Amino acid sequence: MAFPLALALLSLNIIVAFASIRTITSRVRQSIRSRAILSEVEGIISALSEAESGQRGFLLTGSDTYLEPYDRAVGILQGRLDRLESLAANDPDQRRRVNDLSRLIELKREELAQTVALFRAGNENAAIMTVKSGRGNRLMDQARQVASVVQEQERSVLAGNGRISRRAMRRTVLAVVIATFLAMGLLILALILRRRELAERERRAQAVRRSEARLVTTFLSIGDAVISTDETGCIQLMNPVAEALTGYSLSDAVGRPVQMVLQLVNETTKLPSENPVARVIREGVVMGLANHTLLIARDGTRIPIDDSAAPIRDTGGQIIGVIIVFRDITARRRDEIERERLLSAERMALAEAENANQAKDQFLAILSHELRTPLNPIMLAVTSMLARPIPAEDIGPTLEMIRENVVLEARLIDDLLDVMRIARGKLTLHTTVVDCHSLIRHALQICQSDVQDKELGVVVNLAARHHHVSADATRLEQVFWNLIKNAVKFTPSGGTIEIRTWNEPDPVVMGQNLLMIEFIDTGIGVEPSVLPWIFDPFHQGEGSITRRFGGMGLGLAISQGVIEAHGGVLTAESLGKDQGTTLRVQLKVEHKPAPLAKSLPQQGPPPPALNAPQASLRIFLIEDEPMTLIVMARLLRRIGHEVTTASSVQEALTVANGLEFDVVISDIGLPDGSGLDLFRQLSANRVLPAIALTGFGMREDIRQSREAGFRAHLTKPIDFARLVSTIRQVVGRPADHN
Repeated sequence: MAFPLALALLSLNIIVAFASIRTITSRVRQSIRSRAILSEVEGIISALSEAESGQRGFLLTGSDTYLEPYDRAVGILQGRLDRLESLAANDPDQRRRVNDLSRLIELKREELAQTVALFRAGNENAAIMTVKSGRGNRLMDQARQVASVVQEQERSVLAGNGRISRRAMRRTVLAVVIATFLAMGLLILALILRRRELAERERRAQAVRRSEARLVTTFLSIGDAVISTDETGCIQLMNPVAEALTGYSLSDAVGRPVQMVLQLVNETTKLPSENPVARVIREGVVMGLANHTLLIARDGTRIPIDDSAAPIRDTGGQIIGVIIVFRDITARRRDEIERERLLSAERMALAEAENANQAKDQFLAILSHELRTPLNPIMLAVTSMLARPIPAEDIGPTLEMIRENVVLEARLIDDLLDVMRIARGKLTLHTTVVDCHSLIRHALQICQSDVQDKELGVVVNLAARHHHVSADATRLEQVFWNLIKNAVKFTPSGGTIEIRTWNEPDPVVMGQNLLMIEFIDTGIGVEPSVLPWIFDPFHQGEGSITRRFGGMGLGLAISQGVIEAHGGVLTAESLGKDQGTTLRVQLKVEHKPAPLAKSLPQQGPPPPALNAPQASLRIFLIEDEPMTLIVMARLLRRIGHEVTTASSVQEALTVANGLEFDVVISDIGLPDGSGLDLFRQLSANRVLPAIALTGFGMREDIRQSREAGFRAHLTKPIDFARLVSTIRQVVGRPADHN
């Protein structure tokens, strides 16, 4: 009983002391916090006063010298306020007062900054009147009042903490003195009794160890594999499970070093693992083997195991052997691998789903923004024109702006369709032998105004001797235009763009030359983390680049798709931000003799002006959108044509009865039927040139219109000059059903 009583007294003593120390420590922390709050409040009021003094001095003298203490004080206010808020975070009342103080100081800072800004802007009277209004003094007085309440609260806390700490200290000293004397007496008695008890227990323990050493039957019946060694690490006993796993019988294994029977390797590296017996003998510790351990059985079979090893000690504590326990975990490992595989597959599927959702959201956001952007100036211009007549000199520029934005909207739609065709492998190429140098020069000519607007330097070094390739001239020129436009877009004013070509031998096909084309700019460059994704649709790197430069990020994606459709390669290189970008095109040179496609658009006669008189034609115009019908008919009549109109299939059939026309211009999607079926009926008994003018522009739409008998297929919005030119073409040539 003496020993437990002594322990109880000591424990009680420790508890009392610990409680007192915790009380003292808590109060000390509170006191430190209170002093810190007092210091911060004092510093804040002082800094605010210093800022106010600097402001008054500046307003009186106009000298920036007085702003130095003002700026310094304003600079340290926020830091002190942040520290004060942190110190008062756990006290709701003080936190509320500190928030009030922060609000008043912010208002005071705004008042100070306002007067300084007014004075600097030349509004001295306004600045002085702001000061004379007394608002600043009221804010300062309110701040001092709140600060005073905060300080008074913390002084009260300091006083209370001092009293509590002194009482706790006296209680601790008294408890320690009383408990120490009582415990010492009890401990002396307990030690005497404990010594006798331990001696008796040791005698009994020796008898138990001798008895346990003979329990071999129990050893052999254990369900796990067990091996027992002597102090040198040689095997003394093995149970049947160990025999089955190692492939050694007990008679074969007895006397052998354990590492000869228990051969262990790392499952990952396949290198030998340290045998645990040597370490247990050396360090005398219980240990488990490293994870992912394999047992190599006598026949070479590799078995994953889970094991541990421990020393066997005699009564004197000396190690007299080691016991190793291990089990076959093949089934568990198989389950773990399968579980990890399923989890990995689930994580991958989840990540793919999240990426798909993010990509969809990004696509919709960018698409919405870019499709709306050209419509905004059009809407504003039309609203302005409807609100009041605009000056005659502004009509032309306004209409040109509307036309340019309509063209931009159409180009965005075409880009989206190109991306869809590329993604589905439906991009159609009309290949002939083309001169890439001419295409590059023409693409550069198209971008000339943009280059001049940004005052960019252009270096052109077209050094390739072989520069003809088998390609779709229009698509390839679109790529070159995209790459030049991209360089112009991301190169700041005064930068440089270089275009160069050269030939290299094809490393795959003997005797085949490659045409290498590089577009090098000194622009904003591409971060290494972004470079792998630069050719992904709707990707322009970080969001700030998209916001700054705009665009849907389709140009490079379309360009790569077109180049790859030609059997070429498009790559990008950049050393990083503000290091410029190099875009490199690789195409196979065409050596076979063939007629060269014209690299530049055919320079035929210019399209007729809108008001130029034309040879009068009888035109039948079918369009279901009223305003489009009215405006297009007006434009056609203005250049001398006779125009008959209809807005539906039924109306068109009624109007056309008994009339003759030179050409039909028809929409495809009409409210009561298809323009394709309509034209089949109109042309059933006569040869009638026709143009499909529609918003449907996919490859299948064009094929269907040709099969219905239309000689041309134009997609909306349409350039009227192009429509006039197409009318002249279809009237002057026979139908083409291919």
